[in-house]
Amino acid sequence: MADNHEITVLFADISGSTRLYELMGDQLAEELISTTLKQLSSIIEKNNGNIIKSIGDELMCRFPSGDDAITAAKKMHEFLAEKTAPSREYKLTIRVGAHHGPVIENDSDIFGDSVNIAARVTALARAGKTLITAYTYNQLSDLHKKYCRHFIQTTVKGKEQPIDVYDVTWEQTDELTRIVGQSTASASKNALTLRYSDNVLKLSSLTLTNAKLGRGSSCDMIIPSPQASREHCSIEYNRGKFIFTDHSANGSYLRHNQAELFFHQERIPLLGDGQISLGEPSADNFEYLLEYSIDSE
Repeated sequence: MADNHEITVLFADISGSTRLYELMGDQLAEELISTTLKQLSSIIEKNNGNIIKSIGDELMCRFPSGDDAITAAKKMHEFLAEKTAPSREYKLTIRVGAHHGPVIENDSDIFGDSVNIAARVTALARAGKTLITAYTYNQLSDLHKKYCRHFIQTTVKGKEQPIDVYDVTWEQTDELTRIVGQSTASASKNALTLRYSDNVLKLSSLTLTNAKLGRGSSCDMIIPSPQASREHCSIEYNRGKFIFTDHSANGSYLRHNQAELFFHQERIPLLGDGQISLGEPSADNFEYLLEYSIDSE
């Protein structure tokens, strides 16, 4: 019999498992992943969670509330930070995504949009990160809301409207509180908005202060251009300015005020608004162009 009600759906995905198999061999890697999933399952259950199923190197679980979910995520990250894998060259990390919403429960499994959204959010997370949706954020207690900051706006298959995603940043709470309490100069109120396709990423002193761009899954904004490097470039907020740094093999093209300049392994401050093209001129890269704009908040 099916039941429809709201819960928090959380995915915990072991990052970089393919490399783990290459470093350790199939048998040792499989044993390590299996053992780690059992250890993470124990942490989940001790924090009011229930394991729905494991999918390869990923756990799918449910919590009665978002507070319980992000607390469990924090403890899982802390556990793995202290855990030493049987290889000095590799340390296990997970990426976590969660969404609170209605699910259909049937035969000990759960289905519906909430599951799909949670999976989508997990795919956006970098190793060692926890991302949650805005609806989940709104359900949190004030105690836990202070650990979250807006991360990105993105689209989800089957949804007409984009969703906002928050980053849970436990270790940065004191710094964020200090910044919020300051009487900041006008320059520190600048915000950079990056847009690629339906994805929107915002950098500022009160949101994200640095971001990686490229075609690799660890990037904050993934640009699947064949000419882009895995970690092609980065943008860093620094004292009211946004510094663009190219790390790529093919270089980057920045277009501003009708002029397009080429940068390779260089740093340059972004100004006003314009376009960024990874690996080739913008005229040849229309499908993968990024738009950026800098405004005062």
